[in-house]
Amino acid sequence: MQQDLMAPLSAAGLLSIIVSVGTIVSSLWTPTLLRLMGTGKLVFVSIALTAVASFGYGFSTSFWMMSLFAVPMGIGAGAIDVAMNNFAAIYLESKHTSWLHASWGVGACLGPALFSISVVTGVGWRGAYDMVALILAVIAAMMLVTLPIWKKMENRDALQQGAAEPKDISLRAALKVPGMKLSFWVFFFYSSLEISTSLWCGTYLVARGFEPEIGAIAVSLMFASVMVGRILSGFFAIKFTDMRLVHAGIAIVVLGCLVLVLPLPLWFTPVCICLLGLGCAPVYPSLIHATPARFGEELSGRAISIQMAGSYVGSILMPPAFGLVAIKTSVIVWPVALALFVGCLLLCVCLLDYVTRKKLHNAFATERIKDILHQVEKMAELRRRLRKERRRERRKNKLKQARIKRKLDRH
Repeated sequence: MQQDLMAPLSAAGLLSIIVSVGTIVSSLWTPTLLRLMGTGKLVFVSIALTAVASFGYGFSTSFWMMSLFAVPMGIGAGAIDVAMNNFAAIYLESKHTSWLHASWGVGACLGPALFSISVVTGVGWRGAYDMVALILAVIAAMMLVTLPIWKKMENRDALQQGAAEPKDISLRAALKVPGMKLSFWVFFFYSSLEISTSLWCGTYLVARGFEPEIGAIAVSLMFASVMVGRILSGFFAIKFTDMRLVHAGIAIVVLGCLVLVLPLPLWFTPVCICLLGLGCAPVYPSLIHATPARFGEELSGRAISIQMAGSYVGSILMPPAFGLVAIKTSVIVWPVALALFVGCLLLCVCLLDYVTRKKLHNAFATERIKDILHQVEKMAELRRRLRKERRRERRKNKLKQARIKRKLDRH
């Protein structure tokens, strides 16, 4: 791409900044758009924007053209993130939120592979963006067809559960809500941890003596561990609360950091990378799903937009910041940076739990009561079904006895 566009290597960083800034701005505006458009329409428009941006990447003949299309790419990505996470947090169960984020891991693994296939087959990097644009266009068409279903589900759950209408609250007013600023820092440090792990783990392994190929594989293993961990955490979410999954994930990350700094055989290091991925897996989706419980459904959209902004800011600032530290010292200090990130994350999570403990307790108690009522309803339905089957069997037996009696009478 650098050769075709005749751009400096540093242009990739500038392009990433444009997308990230667009994503941050879009995520902060999304709550207002959600109130006006609803989830289905907003996601459709956002996917259409990313499809146009991806197609624009494919036929760009200069870096400035690509920079122009980076704007709708960032705007679309931010709106999708907030809209889908808010919808999942309010209307779906915790396990579905985990599996939703596991699908991100699938895309993260398949995207580079699709790019490689496009280059190897001679289509080139432009063909890869064209294929992604086509896939996004198909998804946008599916969204357009299913818009009535999205609207129907939101209306149905609002009536059944008494869901409150989202408040059109300003960003300044939202930040005054207890725990809102803390939630920004929770996602800031989580993204700092995850993105730093994915960006620097390969370089760290090479610095420890591994071949570059092993370092590259470690990056893929990290993303695969996140994907597998989120699939598994979806099943654990059936039995455990969101916050238990968050604390368990942070504990696994702490274990991974501890093993990294211990004088263990070298082959333990890639295993630790997988541990870090597995630990990160349940934290993000569980924190997202707990948002309506912390701040109420009417503030959920605004809270998630602030959390997404914290996530993007952390992923932009902290990995390059560690790069500056590594230049002054060494990449070998990477586990220390991870320990700092996970320590700050744990502190912010504990403080956030403390500030919102009453709302969390009430929400989880209400959810438990709903689960019990659902089980009672299922048992009642099962008893009704058994009674119907017994009555059906009795009727069959009576009819059978009547037929036998008629035959005997004839004889």
